[in-house]
Amino acid sequence: MYLARDNKLNMLWAIKDLGDSTRFMTHARKSEVSVLRKVSHPNLPRVTDIFDEGKKTWMVMDYIEGKTLEEILSSSKTIPSKQFYRWSIEITSALQYLHSMNPPVIYRDMKPSNIIIRPSGSAVLIDFGTAKSFETKRDEFALGTRSYAAPEQFKGQSDERSDIYSLGRVMEKMAGNRAVLPVKSICRKCTRTDPQKRFKNAEGLKTALYLARDSYKYAALLLTVGLLVLFSVFQSRTTAQSALRDVEEINENNRQSSLYDNALMCFYELKDYDSALTYFEELDEDQVVEAKWYKKLCKTLLSPESRREDVLLAVRGFKDFNDREVIKTDRKRKLKNDTDIARIYLMYSKGDEELLGEALNILLYVDSEYEREKTSGVNRANVTALLQSVYKNLGQVENRQENYIRAIKCGDRLKELLKDDKKSVAGRYLDNARLFEELSMFRKAEEEYEECERLCPGVSAQIYTGHLRLLLKRGAPEERIRALYNEARKVDGIDENREFQKISERTGYEQ
Repeated sequence: MYLARDNKLNMLWAIKDLGDSTRFMTHARKSEVSVLRKVSHPNLPRVTDIFDEGKKTWMVMDYIEGKTLEEILSSSKTIPSKQFYRWSIEITSALQYLHSMNPPVIYRDMKPSNIIIRPSGSAVLIDFGTAKSFETKRDEFALGTRSYAAPEQFKGQSDERSDIYSLGRVMEKMAGNRAVLPVKSICRKCTRTDPQKRFKNAEGLKTALYLARDSYKYAALLLTVGLLVLFSVFQSRTTAQSALRDVEEINENNRQSSLYDNALMCFYELKDYDSALTYFEELDEDQVVEAKWYKKLCKTLLSPESRREDVLLAVRGFKDFNDREVIKTDRKRKLKNDTDIARIYLMYSKGDEELLGEALNILLYVDSEYEREKTSGVNRANVTALLQSVYKNLGQVENRQENYIRAIKCGDRLKELLKDDKKSVAGRYLDNARLFEELSMFRKAEEEYEECERLCPGVSAQIYTGHLRLLLKRGAPEERIRALYNEARKVDGIDENREFQKISERTGYEQ
C-alpha cells in the first residue's frame, strides 16, 4: 500500500498493489472493478480507479487518515462502551451496505488492522483486496486471516454470514473479558461454527447492537438515580438503608423488565431464538410468569426436529395458561400476552385461513377492551399494526378487496396514533398506497403518496420512489415526473436507494 499525491488536485490517495495482473484477472478485476467503483458509504473508502502498470494491477482509493483498530487495541486495555457500540454499528452498517449491493459484495477479511478510526471518531473499513461478488460457486482462493476468518472460508466458500462471523471476532477483541451479557450473547451468535445459527444478515446484527447499546444507557441512568437517592439521605443511616433497599428493588424490577424487553425483541423482531432463550432463562418466573412458556417455545423452535405443529401446540398451551391463570392476577398482562400470541399465530399462518381467523378474533377482543376501558396496559398502535397485517394476509386468501380496505382503515388509524413519529407515519402512507395499487385503485394510491409528501416532506425515500414508479407506470406527463424526481433528490440518502437508481437509469435524468 502506498500513499500518493495528485499534484494537479493536491489530494492524497491510497494506492494498493494487487500483485500480478494475470493472477488477479478473474479474482480482483471482476470483483473490484465492476462493483467497488459503485461504493458510496460514509464508513467505506471510495475506489476511484484500477489500472495495470507493467505486470501489476493497482487500485486507487480514498486515503483514510487515522489509527487502525489494531493499534488502538494494542495501546488500550479496554475500549469504552460508547466507542464499542459506535464502531461496531458503523462497521455493521458498512457490511449491510456491501451485502445489499447487486450482486452482494462479501468482504472476507475483517480484522482490526483493516479498520481505521478517523480523528473524528468514526470507523472506516478499508482494504478490499479480498472482496468478491457473491456467487454460489466455490471461491477461487481460500482467503481470510486465521483467528478472524469463518471456518467455511478455509474450505473455499464464503457468504454474508462469513463476514458476520469475522466481525463477531473483532467485537470480542474490542469487548475483552469485561463484556456485558448482551454483548457476549451477540458475539456468541455471530461466531457460531454453523453459519445457519449466526445472524442471518447484517441488519439483524445492527438491530441487536442498538438494543444492547440502549440497554446499557438505561442501566447507567438507573445507577446514577440510585446514587443520587443514597446521597440525598446519607444523614440518616436507617433512611439510607431503607432507600438502598428501595433502589435495589427498583433496580431488580427494571432489570427484569429490561431482560424481558430484550428477550421479546430477540424473539419477535430478530427471530434470534438462541439469544431470546438466554434472556428468558435470566428472568424470575415469579415476576414474569410467561417466561416458562417462552422458554418452551424457544427450545421447540431451536430443535432440528420441530415442526410447525409443535410450535402451534406450544403456543396454544401458552394461550390456555393465559386464559385460565394470568387473567386472575393481572388483566393488563393477560391482554399483552394475547397480543403476543396473536403475533405468533400470524408468524406461522402461512396462508392458513383458520389460524388467521384465530389471530383476528384475539386482536379484535384486545382492541375492544381498549375501547371499553381505555386500558393503559395495551399498546394500541401495536395491536392496530397486527390487525393490519392479519387483514393483508387474509386478503391474499379470501375477500381480497374487503380485507384490503380493512387493512387500509387500520393504516389510517395508525397515522393518528403515531402522528408524533413522522417516519412511522410515512410507513403507514406507504402501506396504504401499495394496498390501493394492489386493488388497481391508482388514483387513491396517488393521493396517499401526495398527502405524505405534503405532511412529511423528505422523510421517506420509499414514498418518493413508489410515487415515481406509479407515475411512470401510468404514463404521467414528463414535466410532472421530472418535478417529483427533483423533489426526491432532496431526501437524505436517496442516491443510495436501489429503486431510485433504477428510476434514474430509466428516465435518463442526471443524478
